[in-house]
Amino acid sequence: MQDTGRMEPTPRRNLREEQKILTHRRLLDAAVTVFTETPFLETRMEDIARAAGVTRATVYAHFPGKAEIVDALVARVYGVLGEAYADLAALPRWTRADIRNWLDEAAARWREMAPVRRVANAAAPAALRSLGEGRVQYVEAHERYVAMLVEPPERWRGVDPAEARQRALMAVLQTESFFAAWIAVEWPLETADPLHLLADSLCHLLAPALENDSAVT
Repeated sequence: MQDTGRMEPTPRRNLREEQKILTHRRLLDAAVTVFTETPFLETRMEDIARAAGVTRATVYAHFPGKAEIVDALVARVYGVLGEAYADLAALPRWTRADIRNWLDEAAARWREMAPVRRVANAAAPAALRSLGEGRVQYVEAHERYVAMLVEPPERWRGVDPAEARQRALMAVLQTESFFAAWIAVEWPLETADPLHLLADSLCHLLAPALENDSAVT
């Protein structure tokens, strides 16, 4: 058959799938609002349906119960954090300036997710089917973050892989602990630029992978 040079038509978007995704997000946003105003154990699925402007059946079509809604909120938080660490891992080089700029962007993500984080933290103990489930979810998410930060291996040339992983993990945990206190808990800080000190700390942990070691204090 003769090639006419015409490009294949772009597949049409699945409108039903797009609508399902949008409804899913709408329900989660509504759940955050409802769980913020009403304790988890006192909240009904009808309350979430009303806040989202949908029927009760629609809520159940997406989530079997409130526990699954909390699971989805926790997954959303882990997903946003994963995007942040992916951005750090994707930087062609790490310098103190790079780390500092990344922290500004990461802080913005944390502020966006702070209400979700507060709700998830408050509801998780009552929603999780077991403490082990929550631990597995936490560990798996953080293993993904660490795996991103230790790549490519050339960045950590000469560093024992086990040490590189621990340094990456400590950087992740320190970042999250600080943001949790500063943004999620709204801990008052007296320093003019809190991220300046956090950048110093991260640069110390990630020092073997930084290109400009002289910038590390």
